[in-house]
Amino acid sequence: MSLLSRVSRRLAQLRVAGQLLRAPRSRPGPSAGARRTRSSACGSPASLGAYGSRAPSPARVGAWAAAAVGWRSRVRTWAPLAMAAKVDLSTSTDWKEAKSFLKGLSDKQREEHYFCKDFVKLKKIPTWKETAKGLTVKAEEPKYKKDKQLNEKISLFRGDITKLEVDAIVNAVDGCIHRAAGPLLTDECRTLQSCETGKAKITGGYRLPAKYVIHTVGPIAHGEPSASQAAELRSCYLCSLDLLLEHQLRSAAFPCISTGVFGYPNAAAAEVVLTTLREWLEQNKDKVDRLIICVFLEKDENIYLQRLPHYFPVDLLQPTGPRSQL
Repeated sequence: MSLLSRVSRRLAQLRVAGQLLRAPRSRPGPSAGARRTRSSACGSPASLGAYGSRAPSPARVGAWAAAAVGWRSRVRTWAPLAMAAKVDLSTSTDWKEAKSFLKGLSDKQREEHYFCKDFVKLKKIPTWKETAKGLTVKAEEPKYKKDKQLNEKISLFRGDITKLEVDAIVNAVDGCIHRAAGPLLTDECRTLQSCETGKAKITGGYRLPAKYVIHTVGPIAHGEPSASQAAELRSCYLCSLDLLLEHQLRSAAFPCISTGVFGYPNAAAAEVVLTTLREWLEQNKDKVDRLIICVFLEKDENIYLQRLPHYFPVDLLQPTGPRSQL
């Protein structure tokens, strides 16, 4: 007999017992021998209801009730695990149902549905404070004051953004994210209609390790970007961060928006990104745990390693000058 069937049967027995306790004793009492026989039989819950107004003791009813409550709690605990083993997000066709299902899972249960096994947990991504240890940069006056707390809120990561287990990753027209998340992401995106340049919208992450995907559209800028294009790029990050707060998310990873086929110069984009993230964190540092700048190319990594110390100052090693020959 299944656990649910046993629980249902026991609850029905308890209802019968409650009715018997409240029922008046209108029938004449049985003989002493019959009482002894029936008293021994009352140890079996299945025999309830066969003895007229004779009911088990309140203590026994209380014990059965406690057992039933315990079984019901175990059912609630085991049910999501059983569902998680049966649902296949790669073949599901209802994005609303899948999205609701994923919200009910723990982080450990969600792992069973990731498109990859080599995902990267947030705690494995070093903070900028950790990355900067041992770096050597040219002496230059930083643009902002040193803030140890902010240096632990920002990270530079080179690798595949689709494998990061964070609350949200930002998608700037990237087909790789759609392929990794599966067709349900595309289905939900169709309901969002279009997204204007500089704006952002949010969907579920589905088969991604990230719980959500924030979609944004950066400006197209071939050559020197204009002031309006810089403002649009800044808006991409700010609108994405607004969604982060709106949905009470604590971690997010950003790609290099607009620097690919959209032609925005890599170094110029980095200045916009670092200024935007620094100023935003100064106002919202207690509302997030980590913002990750995720780069794929070595040249982008080098640009950020050179520029991060000026926006997020740390104690860096200074380059050693030529030694005196005297």
